[in-house]
Amino acid sequence: MTWMPPAELRGCTEADGNDAQFLLLGPLSVLHQEKSIPLGPGKQRTLLAHFLLNANRPVSVSSSLEALWDDPPPSAVKNVQLYVGRIRRMLAGVESVCRLHTVGRGYQLDVDAERVDTEVFRRLVRDASRARRDRRLDQAVALFGDALKLWRGKPLETLAGTVALDAEVGVLEDMRLMACEEYFGLMLETGHHRAAIPELRRMVAAYPRQELLRYQLMLALSRAGDRSAALSTYRSGYRLLVEDLGIEPSRPLRELHDAILADTAPTRTTSHATAPLRGTTPVRTARPGGRRGALQRAS
Repeated sequence: MTWMPPAELRGCTEADGNDAQFLLLGPLSVLHQEKSIPLGPGKQRTLLAHFLLNANRPVSVSSSLEALWDDPPPSAVKNVQLYVGRIRRMLAGVESVCRLHTVGRGYQLDVDAERVDTEVFRRLVRDASRARRDRRLDQAVALFGDALKLWRGKPLETLAGTVALDAEVGVLEDMRLMACEEYFGLMLETGHHRAAIPELRRMVAAYPRQELLRYQLMLALSRAGDRSAALSTYRSGYRLLVEDLGIEPSRPLRELHDAILADTAPTRTTSHATAPLRGTTPVRTARPGGRRGALQRAS
């Protein structure tokens, strides 16, 4: 079955004859009229991803080299020029909404932001954050939910990483985590704890050292009446932190564990309760394949 992008990326009219979408929140993919465009070999795909991550902004040649190689070969600049020519030919069928051109000593990919999933994600998160500040909570929940539906896996997960590209991917993963934390916090605040549990489980499995997500899952399970699962969630997190990092869980996590044991867990989520968790500084550790992975709390 062919994967279809969310409705947020299918907003162009039939009249323009071009429904191109550029997808980075998962394996890199460019769709035209719901069909994938062949993107060529690895380095060429990586350069396209780098241009898309910096859409509508100049990208220097040196920046492109860093995205492609940790240690560029002598032929690197010529290779970049070769890849740029191939990318231009590859995008010829969608040139009405996407154009790669030379800017000074570098390049710029001009593209309709509403066709790039990373840009749509950023817009939806901004709109959701504004709705939350205005206390339009149901709208904020819906907008955060729409933003998170755009994710199909680890961003650019099929591309070989470099230090520079990993840093760009890390920014996206941090934005996803912040959006998740806001989204689940709102789900708990508005009484949708049962609906939040399945996705919270998946996020905790993906980011096992992110304590706020674990706190939210424990709270949701407790409110759903599953104290055993809530306590088990704490124990697995405790083992990870102690064995991997040699540190104790944060005080809010310990206090929630004790409250669940005593059957006095809070029935209402407040920003005060999670403030110490939001203040922790995330650091990154390598994951298999050279890509940077789950966040963990700094000691």
